[in-house]
Amino acid sequence: MHELSCQRGVKLNKRSLSLLLLFALLLLSTVALSIANLKAAYAQESSSSSIDVKVNHLIIVHDGGLVTISDKVTLSKTGEPAPSLRDFRIGFPYGYKSSIYNVFAYESNNPEKKLALDLDYGLGQIGFYAVRVNFGKDINLNEAESYSFTVVFVLSNLITESQEETQFLFKLDFPAHPSLAENASSCKTTLILPSNANFTESSLPFNQTATGVLTLVKEPLDAFALKQGTVSFTAIGAFYLLEADEVKREVVLDEWEELLVSDTYRVTNKAIEGTANITVSLPQDAEDVSAQDDLENKLTVNLVKNAKTTASITLKTAIKQNETDVVEITFRLPWKNHVDQNGWNNFNLKFRLFESVNLTLRKLTVTINLPEGAEFQSSNTATQPNAEESGAYQEKPVFTLNNVTSFQNLDFTITYTYSVFWASFRPTMWTGALVLIIGAVAFLWQIQRVPAPVPTALPIRPEELQNYVRTYEEERKILQEREALEVQARKGKIPRRLYRVRSRTLESRLSVLSRELAALREKIRVAGPRYSEMMRQIEVAETELQGVEADIRRTESRYRRGEISAAAYHKLLEDSYRRRDRAKTNIDGVLLRLREEIS
Repeated sequence: MHELSCQRGVKLNKRSLSLLLLFALLLLSTVALSIANLKAAYAQESSSSSIDVKVNHLIIVHDGGLVTISDKVTLSKTGEPAPSLRDFRIGFPYGYKSSIYNVFAYESNNPEKKLALDLDYGLGQIGFYAVRVNFGKDINLNEAESYSFTVVFVLSNLITESQEETQFLFKLDFPAHPSLAENASSCKTTLILPSNANFTESSLPFNQTATGVLTLVKEPLDAFALKQGTVSFTAIGAFYLLEADEVKREVVLDEWEELLVSDTYRVTNKAIEGTANITVSLPQDAEDVSAQDDLENKLTVNLVKNAKTTASITLKTAIKQNETDVVEITFRLPWKNHVDQNGWNNFNLKFRLFESVNLTLRKLTVTINLPEGAEFQSSNTATQPNAEESGAYQEKPVFTLNNVTSFQNLDFTITYTYSVFWASFRPTMWTGALVLIIGAVAFLWQIQRVPAPVPTALPIRPEELQNYVRTYEEERKILQEREALEVQARKGKIPRRLYRVRSRTLESRLSVLSRELAALREKIRVAGPRYSEMMRQIEVAETELQGVEADIRRTESRYRRGEISAAAYHKLLEDSYRRRDRAKTNIDGVLLRLREEIS
């Protein structure tokens, strides 16, 4: 019993000793953490007490839905020796993180001097999104009077729209003040509405110093500010809430020193009210501007050239809320303004990937079609292209950017090599091919030809001739229905979904009829020379019709691009229509003779 009691005593002493050690460790860690917090608080207090922070919080609302927040921070010492600074943290409530479109920073006195950022760095407390601005050097406020830098946040989806009776009300939700890790002696908030906006109310006590300009001063601004604000306004005229989901720009440089640009916008309307106008920026020297929708309807373009060139595009039908439309804008640029030649075969293309826009531009793809025979050498852009080859003799550098804003520098220079002899490559190749064809024909002409055996005529039943005529007439009728359907779609008289369904139905029926006609045509062709000649005449006339339709589309496309005058356009169309009528008359004559055979 005594031994058992001793053993239990030893076990209890060991357990007590373990508990005491664990308690001591917890106590030491708590003390160390408290000391670290005290040191951090002391450092922050000493830093904040020796450095004065002032912030200008500028909010600009752009027509199109983008909102820019520019925080100009000025640091200066208060009289006591100030520690050196290498970075600074600034942000806003975390709920705005999902609306961030782009962020950048620069020295206020030297906007070309960009500052590096650590995104989503935090402020040391939950509930905030912040960036750390790295100065790239030690800032000694004891030597300089002050140091100032600016952080620009570009945000989207901060504006919502509601309808009250007969007017539309827009509401902006924004961070009223920047969120800092230290106190600021003052913060001046300035909010600038679009020129056509009419301010109605706000959740903050703003002063309206001018039309559409609201100001608010906060002295001091406490650290970790979480204040949010709202401003409501109405629009005088139109206020657009548009998103460009994707823009594709295609730049074509040909061997005849022509520089053509085509911009395809895929635009979504986020506003309640339908939008029938889209305004885009173009290069200052843009010429021969034209536009069309995805159904190739020609759209009205109103071009305005002031400090920058803008084009207002009027759509055939308004884009309703959450609907998407596609618009293609084509224009020409002077070659000498953008292309320089260095030496014998070196060329530089100086251009912009895109012009400044206020739209939310999610994705931008720029394709450069170099002249045939040219070779891409280099580009000075930060985003390097993926070189894509087109055919055996042409290269297409392709640039892809996401979340494009007007604050980015999109100027670029492409260097490529190109021999001037390539301009005559195609004509020489076609001339050589023509010479070979003429030689082959002359050679065959001299060879004594063996008379071809006359095919044995097979009997043809009147029912088969009747089926051919009936099937051909049905095919022509469906072709007319398809043409009328396309006209209705271009004019916006039928919904696009209905247009696609009916178009697929007609195409399916045409495919069946085409197979039936091919089988009947072969039966009729072998029924005798006379029937064979009739089928040949129909095939010739059909080929002529296909060529005429292609010529009409080509003429309309050239007229839209401004390559031909109105007089030449109407003359070419008149000639094409005359050829089309002649071909249709020939087909009608053959069908009439077949009907006589049946009767």
